[in-house]
Amino acid sequence: MRTRFLFAATFLVIVSAAIGLYVLRNTFADRFEFIYFARGTQLSKQNADKLEGDLRSDPGSLADRIELLAFYSFKIYRDGLTPGELANRREYTLWVIEHQPTSTFASDFATAFNGDDRDPEGLQQGKKLWLQQVQARPTNTRILYNAGRFFSFVDDWQQSEALLERAYAIEPENHDIASFLAGIYWRDAKHSSTAEQVTGMAAKSLKIFAQALNNTHDPRARLYDLPEAAQAAFEAGEYQRAAAYSREALSLADRPEYANNNADAIHYGNIVLGRIALQQGDVATASAYLLKAATVKGNPHLDTFGPNMILAKELLDKGERKSVVEYFDLCGKFWTNDDGKLSQWRSIALAGSSPDFGANLRY
Repeated sequence: MRTRFLFAATFLVIVSAAIGLYVLRNTFADRFEFIYFARGTQLSKQNADKLEGDLRSDPGSLADRIELLAFYSFKIYRDGLTPGELANRREYTLWVIEHQPTSTFASDFATAFNGDDRDPEGLQQGKKLWLQQVQARPTNTRILYNAGRFFSFVDDWQQSEALLERAYAIEPENHDIASFLAGIYWRDAKHSSTAEQVTGMAAKSLKIFAQALNNTHDPRARLYDLPEAAQAAFEAGEYQRAAAYSREALSLADRPEYANNNADAIHYGNIVLGRIALQQGDVATASAYLLKAATVKGNPHLDTFGPNMILAKELLDKGERKSVVEYFDLCGKFWTNDDGKLSQWRSIALAGSSPDFGANLRY
């Protein structure tokens, strides 16, 4: 009898603990979203289907949605989604916007329909739902920030900028808000049509980047901000600040703990320092910086869109071809899907002309 009682008591304790852990799993899902997201990217189709079933049993689970949206965000580019999976992706994304608009995960790329045309109806529903959330809580900076990121991910930059400006006006000391807004202004500068507009928008971007950098001493956050801040400073004519930001970026990039996330710092830090050297008439130093800019392993941005060519163009305009051709060869080690551009540019440069680098002057 006593043994049976102990067994029943132990069973109840185990069940209660399991229920408690499951409740905590959802309570802290957003705090540990990076764990669930990582798990989602590794899901097999079979396990994803099982998770779909679990979600039907527990429709309030944010943790399950994080895993599934992570799974879909990778599968949509790798294999494509079935109509059923596309519908599930829409449903879960809209659920996050409606029920968890202040969560960290609500600002993730996986909850933004990826800026593609695969689900235009879902995209419009998402936009409408975010604007409803903003209207309901117009001073909630987390909602403004999350909504602003959503609109940037779907290439509605005007709406994104307006939302981030509202958030920044309320909470200028918030690093994340300032950093993202500064990045939008820097994008505006790069897409400006006149030199005066570039300088003006770069100065606007630099002002907010300076605020963002003043708001954080976190090395990872600074490593993220500094490459664009340095470029904005250069275009704004703030050359001393551009050099300081570039050197800090390169210093952080040398730290072993950032070895897997230092490509932008190395690439753009050296590009900016090379442009400063070239302004001072030092072609040899500028050429050396250009080659250092290509000593990266690459990252999703550089591997996809390719390296920045502004310093290469400026060196070609000065008659320097040897280092530029070598730069093309080095970039080929990480930019392997270049559609033959590097080879074409190499041939044009060796023939004594300057290639049309197109958008790679902005990337």
